[in-house]
Amino acid sequence: MTKQVEITNRSGHVLRGIVNIPDEGSRFPAIINVHGFTGNKSGYKNIYTHTARFLAENGFVSVRFDLYGNGESDGEFEDMTFTGILHDIEDIINWTKQQDFANPDKIILSGQSMGGYAAATAAPIVNPHALILMCPGAGMWFGCKDRAEAMEAQGITKADIEGLCFPTSFNHDLYQYEPFSSAAGYTGAVLLIRGTADDLVDDATCHRYEALYNGKCSYKTIEGANHNFASGSARAELDRLILEFLTPLK
Repeated sequence: MTKQVEITNRSGHVLRGIVNIPDEGSRFPAIINVHGFTGNKSGYKNIYTHTARFLAENGFVSVRFDLYGNGESDGEFEDMTFTGILHDIEDIINWTKQQDFANPDKIILSGQSMGGYAAATAAPIVNPHALILMCPGAGMWFGCKDRAEAMEAQGITKADIEGLCFPTSFNHDLYQYEPFSSAAGYTGAVLLIRGTADDLVDDATCHRYEALYNGKCSYKTIEGANHNFASGSARAELDRLILEFLTPLK
C-alpha cells in the first residue's frame, strides 16, 4: 500500500512524502530515507521508489519525504540549511514513531550522498535502531567555508545550480558539522555501501566512517556502480545488500 502524507515541521512548514506499507500485518520496522543534494523523495531515476516498493514486499515500511525547500515540500531551495535538514530528520522520525504502521522501537535511518552525511550526523541525536549510509557525501564539508568566503569577497552570495538558487549561507551553516566528529557516538548497527565507480565519494571517506562505528559497521562495495547506482545490476545488488542487512533486525 502507498500513502501520500504530510507533516508540519517544527518551523511550521509542510513536508510532503510517500509511505510504502506491506499489504499484511502492522507495526513494521520502518526505514526513513533522506535524499541527496538537489534531490527528492523519489531519487535519481526513481531509485528510492524502486527500493521502497521492494522493501515493502519484504515486510518493511519505507518513509520518504522531500526535505524543506525541495520537491513538493514547502519552501524554496535557497531556504534550505543543513541544520534544518537535521531538524526535519528528527521531526520525520518522531512522526513515524506515532503512526500505527511503524514499530517505534525499530526505526532505521537511511540516506544517500548528502542524505547519508545528514543521516550519519543525525544518528547520535536520534539514535535509530540501525543506520544505512549509501555513498555518504562528507566531501561537501571540506572547504565549504572557504568557498563561501571566496564568493562573498567577489560580492557574490548566491550560485545558480541548474536553475536552483544556492546561497553561500548554506555553507556557513554546514561548516558547524564536521562530518566525522559529528557522526561519532552512534552505537547501533551500520550498513555502508559505495559503488566502486563513484567519482564523488571515495573509498577513503567510507573507511573513515567505518572506523567510527567500533566494529558494528558492514562496509560493502558494488563493482562498477556509480554515485547513483545507475544500472539495473547495481540497483539489484543494492536492494539485496539492504535486505540482507535489515532481515536480522526485524
